[in-house]
Formats: sequence, C-alpha cells, structure tokens
Amino acid sequence: MKIIAVANQKGGCGKTTTAINLAACLGKKEQRVLLLDLDPQGHSSLGFGVYNEDARDLYDVLTGEIGIEDIILPNVFTGVDVAPATKMLAAAEHLPVRSDERDIQLEKHLAPIRDRYDYIVIDCPPSMGLLCFNALTAADLVLIPIEMSLFGMHGIDRMYEIIRELRERHGRKIPIRVLPTLVDSRTRLCRQFLHEVGERFADDVLSVMVQFTVRLKEAVRQGVPIIAYDPTSTVAVQYDRLANELMFILQDPAAAVGESESETLSRLTAMKRAFEEARSRLAGHGGRQKVVLRFYDFNGRDVKLAGSFNDWRPDQGIVTRTENDFVEKVVMLMPGAYQYRLIVDGIWQEDPSNPEQVPNYSGGFNSVLQVEEEQETASA
Repeated sequence: MKIIAVANQKGGCGKTTTAINLAACLGKKEQRVLLLDLDPQGHSSLGFGVYNEDARDLYDVLTGEIGIEDIILPNVFTGVDVAPATKMLAAAEHLPVRSDERDIQLEKHLAPIRDRYDYIVIDCPPSMGLLCFNALTAADLVLIPIEMSLFGMHGIDRMYEIIRELRERHGRKIPIRVLPTLVDSRTRLCRQFLHEVGERFADDVLSVMVQFTVRLKEAVRQGVPIIAYDPTSTVAVQYDRLANELMFILQDPAAAVGESESETLSRLTAMKRAFEEARSRLAGHGGRQKVVLRFYDFNGRDVKLAGSFNDWRPDQGIVTRTENDFVEKVVMLMPGAYQYRLIVDGIWQEDPSNPEQVPNYSGGFNSVLQVEEEQETASA
C-alpha cells in the first residue's frame, strides 16, 4: 500500500479537487483506493456526495472509541472508499498525545487496513497542525498543488522545511512532487509563474499541469469526479496522466527518492522547452492563434459573436466574413477554454451547432470553445 498526502497550507489551490480526482482516476485503473478526508470542512466527502455532519470520522478513531474500518464508506465511486470528515475533526488538534508519538498516530491507526488498499489518498487540512503532521509522516509521497499566483508560491518553503524536519526526526524518505494547478495558459502572468515553478522546484515539479476550467466546479456540484462528469475533457485527461505518473513514481523507488542525472535532465529539458516555447510566443501574436468559427443557416441575418475572450462585447476584436451560405468569425486566441454566445438580430443565444455547453447565470446556456496548442509539423 502507498500513501499519497495532498497538502498545502494555502487554501484555494486545488488541493481537495486534486485529492478527489486523483483517487477517482486511480480507482478507474482497477486500484483499491481509500480517500481519507482530514480536512474538518469535509470537502472531499462533499465532492463525492457523501458528506454527513453526523457521521463518525477520524476524531472518533483517534480517541480510541472505534477503529478506522468503522468509519469507512465503501464504494462511493469505482474502486474508491471514503473515510469522511466533519467539523468534529478540528478537535483532534487538541487531543493529549505524548510528544514522542505526536506525529505517528495516523500511521498506527492505518496499520489494520494496509492490506485492503493499493493507495490511500489523504486530503490534508490547509494548516500545519497535528493532522497534517501525521499525514506527512505517514506519506510515501507528498503532492503539493500550487496555483499560478504569488499567493500560491508564498509559503511553500515552509512546507519544505517541515517535511525536511519530519524526514530527520523519523529517519525516512518523504518524496515531494509539485503539481501546477489552475493553469490559464492564455495569460502572460500564468506563463511567467509556470516558468518560475519550473526553475524553483526543478527537482520535484511534475510534467503534468492541471488547467483552470469551470467544469471542475460543475463536477463538484454534481458530487462526482471530473472523469465521471466529463471524461473527455482536457482536465480529465490531465488528472488521468497525474495518476499514471504517480503510480510510476511509487512503483519505482529510484524515481520516488531521486532520478538519475540523465532522467532529471531529460524531464527538465522537456519542461523548460515547453516554458520557453510559451515565452517565445509572446512575440508576434503573443502566443495567440487564429481561430475561425463558421456558422451556417444565417443568410441575410445580423450575426455577432461575444464571449469571455472579448469581455462579452459583441464583435469586439473579431473579423467577420460573409458568404452566401455561411458567416465566418475570425478571432486570435491563446490556447485554453472559452465561453461564448451568438447575437442574432439582437437576440442572444447559444451556438446551435456546438453541443458543448454550460449553464450561465441568466438561466440559459453558453457554448464552449476549446482552443488547443498548435502542433509543429516536421518536414520529411
């Protein structure tokens, strides 16, 4: 059994979303997975639709009232069980514990179920207290999601320092992997942060990144992971890649503890190439690509386009071409996901030819446009 602690003392970095979707992707790969919710807010439990404020949680286990197997909710998703959390779990921070056993309480309580699971994914609380220390001590790998902002970068050094202290105190390796989250490649600032992450955490940063998309919030609202809500979406593929990469690292002790120099160089070269390509695209069109949207059956009608790419201002920054049987809208966009609507003879509506839609605040639907990275072609 391998334990993955998803931890960051900053909230809003995609920590819980990552724990939920990582567990689900591992379960889909026929792994036996326990998602252990250590956040008293219970958001991992909520994300799987099993939150119950009256449920018994790890607090009851730590006080010795019941065993950990008694709080587990089985089969909440394919291959995934959940050990839920409630507000009572916050009281665990104040339990009287011997100083020499303070960090190993969780590890002791997990011992009876080690043979039941291939992976335990722990959603840590956004604070460095007893619960988080126990998760980090028990972990075979610590996954740190980092959002692309100054606030996201701040405080990570403190996490590294704490993990280093735990390594020395307990005499064991605790590998770290950094996952860039909430990535919006359309913005220059995000690309700059990606480059900084690649340089600052060069030895630990994963090659996988998780983009910003409203689809993740929609999946949480439905109480399901993204691979159940929208399995073909870009972010579902990214979380699946994350599961694959962590499985490889944890199956290969050399990869978890430290790569060879050539392997590290190869991975970092690929990452830096991606960063440099993003930066080089700041010249010319600034990384934007020409996107052509063609609409049929609007002969003789006034058709405008508005979306998240032009502040919802009809036809701002858009070139229109009209032929006898279609209308073309040409816009320069960075890779990423956009929402848009058509304005036909003054009436706002979704694109009838695009089945990819999301609800909007006015009770209607916005159409979704996914702009992929341009692929370079090599000459023969």
